[in-house]
Amino acid sequence: MIFVTGGTGLVGSHLLLQLIDQGKKVRALKRSTSNTRAVEAFFKRNKAQEIFHKIEWIDGDILDVTFLPQALQGVETIIHTAAHVSFNEAEEDQVIATNVNGTEALVNEAIESGVKEFIYLSSIAAMDDVNPVTKCIDESSTWNTEAKHSAYTFSKYRAEMEVWRGSQEGLNVIVLNPSVIIGSFDGKRESERIFEDHLINQYAPSGGTGFVDVRDVVSILCKTLENKLFQQKFIINAENLPYEEVLKLIAEKKQKEIQKISNPTLKVIQVASQINQLFGGQTLNHATYKALTTFTKYDNRKVIQALDYTFIPIKEAIHYHYKNYQEIISSK
Repeated sequence: MIFVTGGTGLVGSHLLLQLIDQGKKVRALKRSTSNTRAVEAFFKRNKAQEIFHKIEWIDGDILDVTFLPQALQGVETIIHTAAHVSFNEAEEDQVIATNVNGTEALVNEAIESGVKEFIYLSSIAAMDDVNPVTKCIDESSTWNTEAKHSAYTFSKYRAEMEVWRGSQEGLNVIVLNPSVIIGSFDGKRESERIFEDHLINQYAPSGGTGFVDVRDVVSILCKTLENKLFQQKFIINAENLPYEEVLKLIAEKKQKEIQKISNPTLKVIQVASQINQLFGGQTLNHATYKALTTFTKYDNRKVIQALDYTFIPIKEAIHYHYKNYQEIISSK
């Protein structure tokens, strides 16, 4: 039995489809306030509605330690994709509770319940130091304690530490660090905001980062598990690209133009957003400003060599998911 957290999310829904299609026995966690209609619609769009019922859904919360023993009964493998993604400073406590405390509780119960394998979906946000030879961040990159980090970035790093602690106590673990995920699901996910008509789609910051298709994330997750590449971590990144190039690919489909926004102008927006936060708005904090104005590159050679893997080009990923996104939105 495979236990999946985050099953109603972007990565989780794609993962459930692949696991069920492969004939795996899957138990998927969801909150009691969540529903599975979006996941069912996703299965239907992928012509897999006849296997949707094979998912065993269970209501609960990984922060509820009294619930976890029941949830993990008969489970051999945990795939932990659930996370609270937010860069709003007002949500810092919730981000830490879900991402750090939740992972800690899940690791503890996995050990107690005799779970054999634990796959954790982390993020490139949890990696700092650039390899001086390759000028990229790779799997050996360490956490820079001197740098300023968002609560989300800190939470993913801390959660990874909990997973590695679990490995020292007998769990077979794999940590995966995907870059910025390009994907489509129900038109409401943070990853799908890149397709919306908002400021970032008209003005491109000067920096850049890594990008990857959600289908690659799920495929690599399953392949690393299948090949039992335990006690290792892998960066999942298709291409390192400037934000301007990625946003232009999307803008072309909308017949719009992208303008580059200067760092000083973005800095003004940062100050303005900090004022806005006083009245309940979101902030462009220092860590986010640095990310938008720095071109950070990520080395994907380890996973390519381990799996002989070929990534989907980002241009193709954007074409595929933009088309899906438009169909999802128009159907509502």
